[in-house]
Amino acid sequence: MKRNVTKKLTAVALAAAMALAATGCDNNSGDTPSVSSEAPKGSSGAPESSASTPESEANGGGNTPAEIAKPDTISWWTHDGLNEENGAEQWFAEFEKFTGIHLDHQFIPNNEYYDKLKLAFASHEVPEVFDLNGANLALYASQGAIKDLTPMLQASDLWDKVDPDIWDAIAIDGKIYAIPKEVPSAACTYVRGDWLERLGMQPPTTYEEFLEMIRRFKAEIPECEIGLTAPGVKSPQNLPEFYQGAQFGFYRENGEWKDGFAQDNMAEAMQRMQDAYKEGLLDMEIITNTTSTCRDAWYEGKVGVFNYWSGKWGGTLQERLETNNEGAIALAIQPIDGAVYSFATLSGLCISSEVSDEKAQQIFRYFLEYMHDGGEGQVLFQSGVEGVHWEQDGDKVKPLPNLSDSSTVTTSVWITPWLSLTPLELTDKITEKADAVTNSLAITDAVAVQTPITPVSETLNKITSDLELEKADILAKVVMGEMTVEQGVAAYKEVAEELNVQKVLDELNGR
Repeated sequence: MKRNVTKKLTAVALAAAMALAATGCDNNSGDTPSVSSEAPKGSSGAPESSASTPESEANGGGNTPAEIAKPDTISWWTHDGLNEENGAEQWFAEFEKFTGIHLDHQFIPNNEYYDKLKLAFASHEVPEVFDLNGANLALYASQGAIKDLTPMLQASDLWDKVDPDIWDAIAIDGKIYAIPKEVPSAACTYVRGDWLERLGMQPPTTYEEFLEMIRRFKAEIPECEIGLTAPGVKSPQNLPEFYQGAQFGFYRENGEWKDGFAQDNMAEAMQRMQDAYKEGLLDMEIITNTTSTCRDAWYEGKVGVFNYWSGKWGGTLQERLETNNEGAIALAIQPIDGAVYSFATLSGLCISSEVSDEKAQQIFRYFLEYMHDGGEGQVLFQSGVEGVHWEQDGDKVKPLPNLSDSSTVTTSVWITPWLSLTPLELTDKITEKADAVTNSLAITDAVAVQTPITPVSETLNKITSDLELEKADILAKVVMGEMTVEQGVAAYKEVAEELNVQKVLDELNGR
């Protein structure tokens, strides 16, 4: 890799970290759902597949897939997924038995991962495969630190097996630099279904019905202390009923990046939040809430409405709620008219640009494609090692107790089975899911939209911290009634001019 890549990555690392914080975390961390951009259905960003001899075009017209040699080793860094205590050693041995490839693996603590990756580039001791998300993916791609995987992807079976919206969302300037391990989680709204039954109500379908539901929860359910809770007011993902498609950050619409906070629909969203807060329908501590305080209040049975991740978290919200409140129901509801449920920002596995083109082809075929093959490889990456992590139970995969904690079971290893990027073709490896998991997933799978990765903007890197603080302050004051919406809009106009947000938009749009 060229020396200037290392210098540039080091120089902007802090700014990238700030930008990443603004884009939010995925569900594996348990953090607040948060997005900085929304991908409307039908938006364009992913490269179009070429119709001309894709086999001969794989990564620059080298070997056809049948001629790609198998590598002896692949080096891989992770910061999440399977750990040593729960059978990582057995898993890597199984991978080598199946493939004949030795994985030179390092597990890096999550809070050290990006610092160590930066140092690895500085010392030219970079792992061949590693994952990046959000601003970091855009940053490393812009500095030439990771391979453009587009030619290899389009020449592979993986291209057509995956939802095109995934490729569209993870594309940066029309190129794909990372292959997701799984579909990201999406957030949906949970309400107390048992309280709806007590009141003889149906789940709301309009904003007016949504507010009326919260009003009646607060007025007629003695144990309801908080109508709706959320960890802050900055995330459209946390408050879809109030944002109704508006965006706190930058977003892409019809191929163009726009400033969400400056749009008319953001002013309308602020008015809705201000009115609901004044009426007492929102948690009075919503501005300073953390994710954990919101979850705890939900588990205690004090809350009527809470927006959180679908899937595994849907099961957890139900289990923990019912443990403390017999007969309680965490009901995932369809989005009301105007509300938008969205997926977390994608992350993906990348190949270092220091890897040769030949080795990159090998890694793509025998590692990245293998984990999404719909068969043996996919089962290994999803469920782990038979006899260690799961056992066959009829036509199902039955999870076994975790090696480090026999009170829990291994539901996933590197890929969450119900978030798989490609369909599992084996009919005897079905993964059973709790109803609460299935029900919430059915909703988000049908309606949630992907969140595209924001491209790199040098100006945005410089102003991100100040811009986020100013927007958060304005929004909080408007919601709490310390500013009118009109005053908030005027205040942001001054901030945008002072920080030159127009230049950010020009850079995001390649002008």
